[in-house]
Formats: sequence, C-alpha cells, structure tokens
Amino acid sequence: MDKKFWLWLFFRLLWIFGLMLLVVFLLNHGFLFTGFFGLVIILVSVIELYYFFKNPFREIQKVLSALVHDDYSLKVNTGHHSALFSDLEKLYCKQKGQYFDNQSIKLIYDNLLNSISSGILILRKTETEDWEIFLMNRAFADIFQIPVYSSWNNLQRNLTEFTDKLKSIHFEEVNETLEISIDNSENQTFSLKTSAIKTYAFQYYTATLDSVQTIIEKKEKQAWFDLMQVISHEMMNTLTPINSLINSMEYYTEQPRLSEEDREDFKESMKTIQKKTVHILEFVENYRKISQLPQPKKKNTDLVKLVNTCVEMMYSVFDEKGISVELNSDYEEINSFLDPVLIERVVVNLLTNSVYSLEGREKDRQIKIKIQKTPERIFVGIWDNGSGIEREIRDKVFIPFFTTRVNGAGIGLSLSKNIMEAHNGNLTFKSEPDNTEFLMSFHN
Repeated sequence: MDKKFWLWLFFRLLWIFGLMLLVVFLLNHGFLFTGFFGLVIILVSVIELYYFFKNPFREIQKVLSALVHDDYSLKVNTGHHSALFSDLEKLYCKQKGQYFDNQSIKLIYDNLLNSISSGILILRKTETEDWEIFLMNRAFADIFQIPVYSSWNNLQRNLTEFTDKLKSIHFEEVNETLEISIDNSENQTFSLKTSAIKTYAFQYYTATLDSVQTIIEKKEKQAWFDLMQVISHEMMNTLTPINSLINSMEYYTEQPRLSEEDREDFKESMKTIQKKTVHILEFVENYRKISQLPQPKKKNTDLVKLVNTCVEMMYSVFDEKGISVELNSDYEEINSFLDPVLIERVVVNLLTNSVYSLEGREKDRQIKIKIQKTPERIFVGIWDNGSGIEREIRDKVFIPFFTTRVNGAGIGLSLSKNIMEAHNGNLTFKSEPDNTEFLMSFHN
C-alpha cells in the first residue's frame, strides 16, 4: 500500500477515536440523545472503515485466485495508483503472457508428436504414486486401434498386454522387441524403447513403439527404389546408344552400294554395338551373381592364414602403389567354420577398395588389418587412411551396381555383404574424411 492509503486510514481511526471520546463526554454530562446519535455516527464510520479495508483486499484476493486457478479471463482494474496494485497487475499480465506462451508451445509439441509415425505414450506419476497419461499421440492409438485415452485406468482395461509389460519391467528404461496381439489377431512385433525423466515436481515415463514390419517394409521399398534407379540408369546408358546406332545403320541398308568410308563407319557401329552388348551381358551376369549367390561350403578354416594369403596375393599391387600393410591378430591361429573361397573374395574386395581409396593420397598410404576374437564373435577390420566415404553416399555403398569408380561394376560391396550374411555374419563400416574401416563380423 502507498502512503496515501495509510494517511487516510490514520484520519479515519483518529475520527472514530475522537467520536468515541465525544460520546463518552456527552453521556457523562446527560446529553443522552446527542450521545446516542454520536454512537450511530461511530457505527457508520466503523462500517465505512471495514469497506475501506475490504475493497482493495478483495481486488487482491480476486487477482491471486485467478493466478492460482490459471484463470486469465479476469480484467484487472488498471485504475489503482498504489505500488502494490501496480506490481500485482504487472505480475498478472506477466503470468498471463507466460501461460499463453506455454499453451502455444504445448500446441506445437502436440502437433509435432502427432505427426510422428512412431507411437508415443508419456506417463506422469501423481502425488499418490499412481500413473496418469500425460500424452498419447495418434500413431500410438492407431497402432492398437484404440481411442486417444487420457485415463491410465482405461488404457489398462483395454490394452492389458502392453500395460502389463510396462509393469513387468517396473517402468524402467529398456530397448527391446515386444510381441502383442492386436484385435485378437496374430501377434505383431514392435520395437519398444522407454526412458524415465524426473523433473522438480514430477516423474515422467516415455514409451516409444515402432512396428518392426513397417520398418522392414520401408527399408525394403527404399532399397528396391534405389536399386531400380541404378539399374534403369545403367540400362539407359547402354541401350540408348545402341538404339541410336541401329537407327543410323538403317541409312546403310538403304544404299545400293557402300563407299569405303561408309563401310568403315558401319564396322565401327557394329563394334560399338558389340561392346555395349558385352557390357549389358556383364551387367546381367553381375546381377545373377548377387541374386543367385551359392550356398557357402563351410569347413574349419584358419582365418588368420586366409587373410595372410589375401595380403600376399595383392602384395605386388601394394608395392606398386607404395602402400604399407600392417596385420595384427589377437592369436596366431583363429579357426572358424566358413567357406574359405567366398570369404577370400570378401577380403580381397575390401583390400581392393582400400587401394582405390588411397589413390587420392600422395604419400603415407596405409592399410591396417586387425583380427580380434571374443567369446561370442570374431572380427576382421580393414582400415585405410584414404579419402573416406562421402556422407551423402554412405547409405548407398551396399546397393547393387552403385559405384563411384569410373570402370567399377558396383557389385563388390553388395556381394561381400551378401556373403557375410550367408555366414550369419555382418559387414559394416565407419568412415571419416581421412580414413575408413570395414568390419567383418562372424559368430564364434
């Protein structure tokens, strides 16, 4: 309150106190009627003093109640001149602005989460240690063919398998697959990833679901799309010039006699068609190699010896290119059940890729081979300090017929990956601007 308020309060109290003294004096001297009239004036003054206090505090209580209940429809009286009311009005307007900002942010987050194809469920623990649904996006509801619930109890009644799973893991962080029957049909497999977050006032639990089948289908569609692009590009590059040459050769068939120059042109056209035909036959043969990979003829093989043999086979290439090769192994002999011919093809292909990658480096060309063995797996890593794989094409390196080489066929890495998968293994890579490592992984 400002000084003016306290000054008016002082005068009112002084007025009432003075009236009381006057009434006492009048009653003591026998002026009963005047004394009773003075008492009425005192009563009226006390009532006026009550409303003098009540009105400003009622305004304060009204604003505070609106703040407590997030009611920002109140129109605050801006006619007050006291510092208290002025600060209260500023606080109300500030909180009102923050409230609507938070509502806008929540609307954006809701819209963002509902645009995500993954199913998302966010739970919040209440003060009674019970869970409540903080948010469920439409994708989550669509996966299980249920409404967008706001009640945890309703979700438990209608999605018992899922909620029981969360209870069984005690609402802890996991990353695993989950099989659930939807609408009494056969089980579907989902990827479940959960996380727990604790804030100042609440504990949140987020569950993210992705259909494994949907993920696989998307990747398969993208892989086929990329493959068809490469194949169509290759076919067009081969068939377009053939078609053009055949159209040109029609000219020669219409001539009664051919000059020596026309004969030479005709021969060159035939040679070009033959080359293009051979190229497309090689392309089809490469496709056959990928699509009809023979079953591995596995036998107990020393992987260290096999890699050493591959290095010796390519020693002349390394020597010519000035490449130093370093081979390290955890053991002198590491035996594994595999097809030595097919695995040798993979190792040679990866070493050839490293040689190609090092062509852009003038000196200090290095290839490092590391063979490691764990109780579960065997790893063969082939590292080079070449130019690395550009980020834009890293997701395409295993696509058949995709290549950055001028004369490359584009089947080496895809064929190598297929061979590794036929051995229940895997082929992965990691690349930086100045080095690349391909990692072959076998089950031990």
